[in-house]
Amino acid sequence: MMKKYNIYLLLVLSISLAFTGCDGEEESEVLKNRKISGTAISVSGFGKVQGEPEDWDNIAESDLTILANELNMEVSAGAIEDESLVSSYEVVKVFNGGEEISVGTYDALPFTVSLTEIDEFLEGTSATVDDLKIGDLFTFTVKVHQTNGDVFYYQGDSFNLIVNCYADLSGTYTVTNSVCGEGSSGTIPSVTITETPDGSWQLETADGGLLQYCTSNTGLVNGGIISVICGEVSSSSSDTDFCPDYGIGCITGGTWDQETGVLELQLNDDFFGNGDYTATYVRQ
Repeated sequence: MMKKYNIYLLLVLSISLAFTGCDGEEESEVLKNRKISGTAISVSGFGKVQGEPEDWDNIAESDLTILANELNMEVSAGAIEDESLVSSYEVVKVFNGGEEISVGTYDALPFTVSLTEIDEFLEGTSATVDDLKIGDLFTFTVKVHQTNGDVFYYQGDSFNLIVNCYADLSGTYTVTNSVCGEGSSGTIPSVTITETPDGSWQLETADGGLLQYCTSNTGLVNGGIISVICGEVSSSSSDTDFCPDYGIGCITGGTWDQETGVLELQLNDDFFGNGDYTATYVRQ
């Protein structure tokens, strides 16, 4: 018998913080002293560093033949707070958590960072092309320099490019899972997978349909992002929307078969007590 569950999620609709006294002077002080960067930014574009391991049995240590590398990072203005605070914008890169290296400085928004040669990715690091391995990470981050000397990092808009094998998961998929098969009502609608700018994969429904189609919570969509490294789903950089706070549909691993177009996810559900389960996505 298929089990149906109810989920009661605590939604914090609003939080009122009492900054004000009777005359409102305390609120004025709090707002006046808050730190602002000057302007918000929007980062778009695409990037990849892809290669073919010489030893597929030991890809983490194998030498690579680099097949593709490019970065097109477009930085534009979001909400403007106070542009007069900004002196310049700078893009910095970090390779495998090492030293911060400047890629370029820009006087105003918008601007584009374009890299087309692997030597440009490695410039300023101690690594060479022969040193690159699957799983190496290039992180590109924008920081703003203010006229008073303060510096702000836009960490949430970083480009994180993992050195990877070729993969293309984009498409529409049929989905089943080991908890309720094709869903408690007999069907799980098709799920779309799209590529993110930094080479990860966005799943409309990333828990195999568990929350929305194996329980009575039909209005709750558990989407998520996964990273696939040479056919293996990386659990360290993959997660679902309802995993961090509720333990629903947490991705623990999986595999991708480029030839057959089949994605197998290993997941865990703590909230409903299903424990470990699997989900299968088959490209149509």
